[in-house]
Amino acid sequence: MRSEYARVGGHRLHYWTGGPDDGTPVLLWHGFLATGYAWRGVAPALADAGMRVLVIDMLGYGDSDKPGGTDPYSARALAEQVRALTARSGFGAGRPILHVGHDMGAPPALLWAASHPEETRGLVYAEAPTMLGGPLRDVLAYAPGTMTTGSMWWWILPLAPGVPQALIVGREEAFLRWFYDGPAGAPRAFDEATVAEYLRTFSGPAGVLGSMGVYRAAFASIAQTEPLLVHPTPVPVLAVGGERGLGQQVGRMLSPVASRLSTSILDGAGHFLPEEEPERLAAAITLFNDRI
Repeated sequence: MRSEYARVGGHRLHYWTGGPDDGTPVLLWHGFLATGYAWRGVAPALADAGMRVLVIDMLGYGDSDKPGGTDPYSARALAEQVRALTARSGFGAGRPILHVGHDMGAPPALLWAASHPEETRGLVYAEAPTMLGGPLRDVLAYAPGTMTTGSMWWWILPLAPGVPQALIVGREEAFLRWFYDGPAGAPRAFDEATVAEYLRTFSGPAGVLGSMGVYRAAFASIAQTEPLLVHPTPVPVLAVGGERGLGQQVGRMLSPVASRLSTSILDGAGHFLPEEEPERLAAAITLFNDRI
C-alpha cells in the first residue's frame, strides 16, 4: 500500500492506495476511534484478490488535517471531500466504486452511494447506525431501558463546550481503551503498538476535537440522510453487524433507506470488525462484490 497526500477544498487528506490498476475500485472508510490504519489487515487481502483499493484518513483523523468547526464534518461534506479526492487522483479510472464504511465512516459512504448511484458499484455498511432522527432518538432517550449502560454518551459529550478538552485531553489512552476493552471491544486486536499508532494522531486538542467532528455535525448529517426515507438508495447494500456489537440493528436501521439490502452477522465478533475479524470481513466484501 502506497501512502499519499492530496489537498482538497483547502484541506490536506492522507490516503493509501494498492492493488492492480484494473481491479474493481474499493474505497475503505474507517470510523471513530480509528484511522485508515484500521484496514491494515483488510486492504492487502482485497488487493491480493485483484481489487484496486483506496484507504482514507477522513478529515479530523490520522495524518489528514484536523480543522476546527462543524461544517467540514457532516456526512455530505466528508463524502464530497473524498469524492473530489478520487476525481483528482484518478482512482478507479471512472469505474463504479465499491464503498466499505465502518462505524462513522459508513454515513458519508451511504450519502455518496445515494447521491451518485451511477458512480457506485455497491455499499458495505458495517457496525454503524443510520443517521435517522427517529431511531437515534430512541437509542439516546433518557429512559431506564436505554440508560442502563449509559447509552451512546460519546455522541453527546462533543456538544458540551470545553468538555472534551477538559476531560479527554491528557487522558486520551484511557478514553480509547474504555472502548477497545469494553463488552463490544476486542482487546486482543489492540496491542501496545496499535494503541500507540492511534494515540500518535488522537492526542491534544486538535486530535481529540478533530475526531469528534462527526458528532458535532450529527444533526446536519441526519438532515442530509432523512430524504432517503422518501427516495431510498437503489444501489446494492450489505449490512454487516458483529454479534457482540450492533448485530441485527445495522440492517434494521438501514432497511428504510436501502431498497436492495442484504445482511450478514459475524458470529462472536464485536464492534471493531476491520481489526478484530479482517479475514472474515475481507471474505464478506469479496463475496458481496462477486454477487453484484
